[in-house]
Amino acid sequence: MTREAKPGELREIKLFELIEKMSKRPETRLDLMRYLEKLKGPAEVYVKHLVMSGPSSVRSAAKATGLTTADIEAALAKLEADFAKLRA
Repeated sequence: MTREAKPGELREIKLFELIEKMSKRPETRLDLMRYLEKLKGPAEVYVKHLVMSGPSSVRSAAKATGLTTADIEAALAKLEADFAKLRA
């Protein structure tokens, strides 16, 4: 049974689902792997947390990773923009 998304989780859920989808499709898997290997800083820390722990609120992700909520928001914005380019 799947639970309802908590406030603040929708962006993370969409990003998580996109990563999952890209990792399962042969035509996008390699691009995804190359992109993730090049990530640095808060985006790298955050995406590792997202993949390992699943979607959560920005506040929960910040607490779990030791980043600030501003770092998580910036990482989310970067990842969303980059993935939009990857899929294009």
